Amino acid sequence: MSSMMILKALSALLVSWIISMVLGFLHVRTMKGSNLSQPINPDGPEEHFKKSGTPTAGGVFFILGITISALLFADIAHPYAYIPLVASWTFALIGMIDDAVKMTKRQSVGLKSSRKLAMQILAAALVLWLHSSVSGLQSTVVTHPWIPSVSWNIGIWYPIVFLLYMITFVNAVNISDGLDGLATGISFGPLLLLGILAALFGTGLHVEYIQSPIHDGALELLIVICAAFGGLLAFLWYNGPKAQVFMGDVGSHAIGALIAISALLMKVELTMAVASAVFLVECLSSFLQIVSIRLFGKKLFRMAPLHHHYEKKGVSESRIVNRFQITSVLTTVVAGILFMVKYR
Repeated sequence: MSSMMILKALSALLVSWIISMVLGFLHVRTMKGSNLSQPINPDGPEEHFKKSGTPTAGGVFFILGITISALLFADIAHPYAYIPLVASWTFALIGMIDDAVKMTKRQSVGLKSSRKLAMQILAAALVLWLHSSVSGLQSTVVTHPWIPSVSWNIGIWYPIVFLLYMITFVNAVNISDGLDGLATGISFGPLLLLGILAALFGTGLHVEYIQSPIHDGALELLIVICAAFGGLLAFLWYNGPKAQVFMGDVGSHAIGALIAISALLMKVELTMAVASAVFLVECLSSFLQIVSIRLFGKKLFRMAPLHHHYEKKGVSESRIVNRFQITSVLTTVVAGILFMVKYR
């Protein structure tokens, strides 16, 4: 990587943080002045009622910060720069609608699950179309994450896998966004690993990849990832306990989409699944809870997702957040080790 690209990536992080900090200050003041806040789930942990009146939709300001920074430092005409931004904004708009419905109805539940899922499928299909319409990005092959000589040509199943991957990550981050600083803190590990891999790919890690533009485009993606890191650092400034603002579905949808599409562009889907294990376990806990209740009439957890289960058991919010974040760092390290074992 040239010194100029290092400078651009670091500058993107810093500028995104500065812009998001300013926009965050304005967002919190505006939302409080307009009395727009996150409705609290009446069935949730009792401690959450203290958060009543906290402004929401904070994802808006860090997505703007990320986008402005990326426009300043990345080659926005390059697919590895504009596809992640389009993916983030497309899913963010779904989250924005959901947040608006919640605030309008003054209820903790916004869009119906079926309607939200339909919108997510359409959004993922748009991203898939962008991905497949760019010369060189078409792919029907999944490479094995840890055995260099193994890959699978999944043919017509690739679009379905692509859609499922994106929708799963978006909902996993969304479900994990339930405690102050939780989703943001868990995101840092996977984003850091994505940034490291983008730097490696962009500087000559010569591997047989199905997607030929990865070597040329990875550094553009690195700038977007660094901008995202800066934007989330600014958000955490306002979201750390006690939160001044929640990210809302607009923010969680954008983060999930960015992580997923970055992994898909770099062909590190399974490696990123390991790094994002905390998100995926949170999502799985909610799914298993629903299945158990509908099939057997019993709860597996005191409350789903998993972080609420521990709250119901009396574990403090700060301890849950800290331990989930530590676990996320460890799963990221494991993913990194497994990846480097493949390419040692």
